[in-house]
Amino acid sequence: MYEADPPTVAALSEPALLWQAAARRLRIGAGQAAAELSLLSGRGVLVLFDPDAGPAGELVRECVDNGRSAVWPIPADAAPDAPVRAAREILERQPSNVAVLGGGSAMDTAKLAVALAAGSEPRFSPGPRSGLALLTRATRAAPTLTAFPTTLGTGSETSAVARLPLGGKRSRLVCSPALRPTSAVLDPYLTGTLPRPLLAAGALELLLRLVGPLLGPHRMNAAAAEWLLECAATVMHGADTLLVADGRPAEESPAAVRERLASVSAASHQVWARVGGSPFAFLLWYLADTAATATGTAKNAALAWLFPSYLERAVSAHGPSPWADGNRSRRVVRRLFPEARSDPAGSSAAAAGLLRRWGIAPVAPAGADAVGLGRDAVSSWPRALTGITARDASEAYAAASDPVS
Repeated sequence: MYEADPPTVAALSEPALLWQAAARRLRIGAGQAAAELSLLSGRGVLVLFDPDAGPAGELVRECVDNGRSAVWPIPADAAPDAPVRAAREILERQPSNVAVLGGGSAMDTAKLAVALAAGSEPRFSPGPRSGLALLTRATRAAPTLTAFPTTLGTGSETSAVARLPLGGKRSRLVCSPALRPTSAVLDPYLTGTLPRPLLAAGALELLLRLVGPLLGPHRMNAAAAEWLLECAATVMHGADTLLVADGRPAEESPAAVRERLASVSAASHQVWARVGGSPFAFLLWYLADTAATATGTAKNAALAWLFPSYLERAVSAHGPSPWADGNRSRRVVRRLFPEARSDPAGSSAAAAGLLRRWGIAPVAPAGADAVGLGRDAVSSWPRALTGITARDASEAYAAASDPVS
């Protein structure tokens, strides 16, 4: 069902870089998940779900009791053919509505499955380990898709992208407005049993999705930059509330904090937050994606490894640089890490300290080879890493491998 073609094909669904869009309907708050699932069950729905996704299982069991509902499990460690198998389930049952309960991987699987069931096909270059894929136009009507995220930070419930695993440490980031869920439900009940490491990983992913474009070299609308920076400060404060026990009374309930972080995550994919900006503004993501793909590690772990040294490089930038906007980067540090005083080494140490405070160890993935990763990054993401050579990228990976005190 997957076909490798040259990157440019005639039957693209819509302008290829309209990724930064959001679900057309968003419900936020306690009790919203049960209410929306009950509504969908009354209409008939196929529920795709991660069986290990905590409270989601109870809601799914309630759907099973409704004769007009069907369920299909998507384990978090599902095989690369999971989107194809889920698409076949959709084609066989012909539901008008599909719901997905799970984390980023489950939501990506469901998004791809709905697109495949509608006749869309991914197109991509077969060579690099990672990179972009685009979707052809649908040939038949697709069911609605409602996303119920059970983790924080991925934002897959409102984005128009999905990770397509190809096996053998190869994958593609599929981009198309057709992947945007019809609606999303953000209910703190669904994240109530998230263990601390997953809360920390989600907070880090969200923080860097907000900060990454600010550090990068691309031009940015001033209002968008201000919004991203203030949201980043909100995320840091919220994550500290959830993850750091300092003995002080909590300002608000953990559920309220998780709801706010989920709302910021969903909003971070809105197109208005990126008006006038480059779709490749989050430069650090492409380096982390390459490292994660090549070494088989989690993307969040790769982001944590690279973040402190990349921040140091960004704060050090003066004048034009393919790596960063130095002035904007120093403003980020002044807002988020005032103790660093915009000093490059101090900024790196402050970032590493934040990770440790959240219980995240910024260590190099096993088998990380700086030279090989630099070569893979530039070949996989040539447009995103414009002006950066394989040697430049290798030096960035090597710098990340140096210990940070």
